[in-house]
Amino acid sequence: MFYYLIYLSDSSNSTTPNAIQDILDNVADWNKELDISGFLVYRDGNFLQLLEGNKNEVLALFSKIKNDKRHKNVTQILEDESENRIFSDYESGFLVPKNKLVLDKLNNYLLNLKLLENQKINSTISILENILAKMH
Repeated sequence: MFYYLIYLSDSSNSTTPNAIQDILDNVADWNKELDISGFLVYRDGNFLQLLEGNKNEVLALFSKIKNDKRHKNVTQILEDESENRIFSDYESGFLVPKNKLVLDKLNNYLLNLKLLENQKINSTISILENILAKMH
């Protein structure tokens, strides 16, 4: 079983554009070492991230994120377990949209995942689609 967690947060006022770029540039490498997959979206001062993998690893990482001064208002949206990873197809395991085209690709990927006909995954995808729609 794979554990997954989705959260939203705001970037702190003290977070510089360089610090945000550092997060975006390094998140895939950091989490690949922990065997955590998922995706990270940053847009207009907000982060949306889905983390999936071993429950202890995901919770430990989420604890670090909650204590990271670059984040504020960290809000867990959903947590659950699934037999399969939702984002195992990405080589790096992460997608960091920097423009509308990449957000559209993520939405298309979520639509394709619905073909798996897994109720838990479909529920998660619906939540993600609603959040991503607000980020356009």
